[in-house]
Formats: sequence, structure tokens, C-alpha cells
Amino acid sequence: MELSKNLKRNVQLILFLAGLCILGYFILKSGIIENYQIFFSANVPILIIALTLSLGTIFLKVYRWKFLSSKYSRDISWHDAAIVSISSLYYANITPGKIGDIFKAYFMQKRYKMGLGDGISMLFYERFFELMIFFFFAAAIIFIELKGITIIALEFTIITLAILFLFYYKIGFFLQLLDKIIIHLPFFKRTSLKIEITKLSFPNILHVFFITLFSIVLEFIRLWFVALAFGYTLNPLLISIFLSLSIIIGLVSQIPLGLGIMEGTLSYFILKLGVSTEDSMAIVLTDRILSMYFALILGFIFSKFSVDMLSEVSE
Repeated sequence: MELSKNLKRNVQLILFLAGLCILGYFILKSGIIENYQIFFSANVPILIIALTLSLGTIFLKVYRWKFLSSKYSRDISWHDAAIVSISSLYYANITPGKIGDIFKAYFMQKRYKMGLGDGISMLFYERFFELMIFFFFAAAIIFIELKGITIIALEFTIITLAILFLFYYKIGFFLQLLDKIIIHLPFFKRTSLKIEITKLSFPNILHVFFITLFSIVLEFIRLWFVALAFGYTLNPLLISIFLSLSIIIGLVSQIPLGLGIMEGTLSYFILKLGVSTEDSMAIVLTDRILSMYFALILGFIFSKFSVDMLSEVSE
């Protein structure tokens, strides 16, 4: 078991270092280092608006978790909803495929005695709608161009959407199949996990969907404001499509944070909008600092609080 943990850490470290190398390559190629003064030309009040939008996105994620908890018979406080939601921004983003997000289900199980199945059900609705919305926006690339990396992204989008819908409607079958496989693995106990996804009512599903949609729209608007801070008024729809595509490609890479892959892809797409190479990289790096890197630091701080809270429960 210790060997397995060390292997996972080593894989994560290798992926993270690979991401850093890729990011460093794109930064060097962009010429942003020689023209670092570009960052000082940005409109600070507009960047403050962009940061506020990032905070708005985080607030909506906290609200979504609190709402989902109430629908699974747990009246979680705003304080705890904030602790667990913001902590997960750290755990999810330092792991490949955001698998660390399972911390939220673990937190609810330990602190609120919630069944693991219900915790996973809540995570399922969060991830399902986030991916679905990003995929739908990314699929709009078909109206812009069909060549190179966009064809690959579009094919991946169509296939994944089909899998997501099939998985949702046949979730019971897939979990039973997973359960049968798991109990035969040598490193698991010979007992069934008996994990079941508890489906929400249609009105509650819509509620979660619109919370998620609004939070993602705030991300699109944030990137638009960051570009505006550097003097570019970009097409909002194209910005939304390109950000969605870069996020998808970053997820596929399995590199934590999509580091390097996401930045390079988004910078490439923004170049197509007539932005110079240096300004494109400046926009992308600034947006990532105000969103993902900011959320990662905030999540790391809150993760310390969440660990302390769970320690109190254990005692």
C-alpha cells in the first residue's frame, strides 16, 4: 500500500513538472519575458472587477454544495459549506483528473455521517453539469473552423457527451458493474462497496444546472474583462468557446491544473483573434493568476481548517 502511495505521488510530481516545462516553453516562445512591462500596462480597476468575478464563481460553488447537501438531508452551515468547497479547490487541482475532489464526499461522511453514496451523488451532479456545459460551448467550434487540434477536440467532445448522457441514464448498471470488478481486485477487501447514486428530482436538477451555468458564465466574463484590461475588446462568444476548449484539453492531459497545456492552448486560440503573441500570453497568465492559481492558494489555506475540523470529529 505504501508503495502504491509513493507511486501515485511520483506520477503526480512527474506530471506537474512536465506541466511546468510546457508552461516555461510557451512563456519563452511568447517573448513575454523580454516584454514584461506589458503586465504594468493593464488597467488595474478592470482587473479588480475580474478578481471579483472569480470570487463570485467560488461563492456559487459554495452555494451549490450547500444546496445539494440540503437535498440529501444534511443542513450544512454556510461556514462548513465554504470550508469543504474551497478546500476541494486545492485537493482537486493538485491531482490528475481532479480525483482529489472526492475529499468533499469524505468530509461529509466524517463530519455529517453522510453515506459515501450520497456524497458521490453530489459530486456527480457537480461534475456532470460542469463538463456538459463546457462540452456544449466547446462543440460550437464547428461554426468557426475544422482543422488541426480543433477536430480532435470536437471529436472528443462528441464522444464524451454521448458517454456522459449514457452514464447518467444507466448509472445504476455501471455502478453494479464497477462493484463486481472492485471486489475481485487483490488490494480491496472481499466485500461489496454497495455505492448507489441517489437521483434528484427534476426541479432540483434544474436548480443545480443553472447554478453551475451561471458560475461558468462568470468565468467567461472574467476572461473577457482580463482581455479588456490589456486593451482588447474580444468577441464574448469566441472567448467562451476557446476557454471551454482549453479547459477540456487541460483535463484530457491529466496534468494537475492542466498546467502548461491549458495556458498554451488558450494563448494559441486568443492569437487567432488578432492579439499579439506577447499580449496573448499576458492575458492568459493574468487570467490564470486571478482564477485558478488564486483558487489554489485559497484552497490550500482552507484545507488546513478542514483537516482541523475532521480531527476534532475523530477525537
